[in-house]
Amino acid sequence: MSAITTFDSTVESLLDLLESIQERRTQLPDFQRGWVWDDERIRNLLISVSLSYPIGAVMMLQTGNPDVRFASRPVEGMDESQRVEPERLILDGQQRLTALFQSLKLKAPVVTRDKRGKEIKRFYYIDIDKILDPSVDREETIVSVPEDRIIRGLGGKSPLTVLTWIKNVRRECFQLTCFLTLRDC
Repeated sequence: MSAITTFDSTVESLLDLLESIQERRTQLPDFQRGWVWDDERIRNLLISVSLSYPIGAVMMLQTGNPDVRFASRPVEGMDESQRVEPERLILDGQQRLTALFQSLKLKAPVVTRDKRGKEIKRFYYIDIDKILDPSVDREETIVSVPEDRIIRGLGGKSPLTVLTWIKNVRRECFQLTCFLTLRDC
């Protein structure tokens, strides 16, 4: 038995990786646990990406070996009814990739949890004024917005609605899905 093991540390852009998940070329092995990240972890990951900080390695398994086959499933957020044979499986990095995929590629809100563990649905926005201001902490630039896209003010202030592209342009606050392609925003 002659087994050859090779390792490849290919660099792939985040956009290409997320598109391969959307096209179902990259999936999860069925034995992987479900996605469990909360709103704060997602925001912190997006902050790290916005600062170009390393966010850890991802390990993939190339499929196609007829002797080794794993059942697969798409990343959470994708419709599971459409079955496609993946080119590779995510072995390590599922939580980070799912958080990035859902917050940056999907048009639907991310189903996550708050600090108390209560299910919430969120969109993630970047505040352009704040991100361009070097005196503003990056944590203040990534905004978690409720599913209804209304940010409610504190202390009785009126709610701030960020529903439409025009309102987003006027407020200079954009949903993060817009930054990958600037299509369909």
